[in-house]
Amino acid sequence: MKILYLGYNSFMQHKRGVENVIDFQSKALDFERIYYLYWGTKSTAHINNKFICISIKHCWYWPFILNSILFRLRKRNKFLTHSHNPIFSFFSVYKTDILTVHDGLYYLNKNKGSRYTFAFKIIEFLLYFKCSLVHFISEYTREQSLFGSRKNFVIIPNTSHFEPQVPSGESNENSNIKNSVLIVRGVEERARFDLLLQVAEKLRDRDYVFTVAGKGPQLDFYKSKIREMGLANIVMLGYVEDAELLRLYARCSVVLMLAEYGEGFGLPIIEGYLFNKPVIASNRCAIPEVIISGEYLFENTVESVILKLDSIEHIKNENFREYYNLKYSNSMVLSRIRTMYSAVACPE
Repeated sequence: MKILYLGYNSFMQHKRGVENVIDFQSKALDFERIYYLYWGTKSTAHINNKFICISIKHCWYWPFILNSILFRLRKRNKFLTHSHNPIFSFFSVYKTDILTVHDGLYYLNKNKGSRYTFAFKIIEFLLYFKCSLVHFISEYTREQSLFGSRKNFVIIPNTSHFEPQVPSGESNENSNIKNSVLIVRGVEERARFDLLLQVAEKLRDRDYVFTVAGKGPQLDFYKSKIREMGLANIVMLGYVEDAELLRLYARCSVVLMLAEYGEGFGLPIIEGYLFNKPVIASNRCAIPEVIISGEYLFENTVESVILKLDSIEHIKNENFREYYNLKYSNSMVLSRIRTMYSAVACPE
């Protein structure tokens, strides 16, 4: 069997999020050939490990380039199409076999206040008619989409590509740095870094240290705000390589996840659990669906975040790694992806 993935970014750039998900999903079956289409500055092709990567130049006539490539590929091959890029799927003249929805187009753009919200509403509504099966990463994502009451969907959560590097029996107790709070987030509006700075300011005379790993459009803005406010208890590292991120997870005492909207899953939650670390997070989006217990949720206020940070040692001790193994392990998710591929490729 051959498969074609529709994604966003080159594997040769910083591989995070969707790219890691696609890389993981490609392990579900022993595919004869794997194609990967993504946005690029020019239309070109190269091989990256097992992937034949083809970039689509991001210009006004990109739909013609996309369909020209799809036509040539389909002329020579029969393959499954698994899309993580709803715009590619919408403008493709061919039907998409599987569409993975991380956040609904309309939902996400409505919350961003985009001026093209109505256009995205139409695109998303029509998009589902062009897909044989829709894969949602959470029940929340499905509820917030325009999918409606159709039955051609599955809900399969995310997992962590770090799992093979973190042995199940490994204890991180000795590596904890007390009151070391790790935030692994893209620095953008929906991640509520404005609230994080308020919390850090309130706790400036206490021994909490906040470390932020992540890049994004507001990174420079918040670095500047931290300097203006004279906050010595918060460090924004920007993008960090996987090896450094593994070290940060191992050394922190708690993982903090702030969110306002556009969080269809919450990967840092299960990555914290992978390292057997407690995670406290906003009572928003899909987070209550993913987190181990409502005891670890807070409202998006300074007082609520601080109260949860202060009470973390008094909340009953959980086996977070066991929870990860039961619900989000690589083997469990891979098995469900494998079943999904087999069902679409060989329908009864």
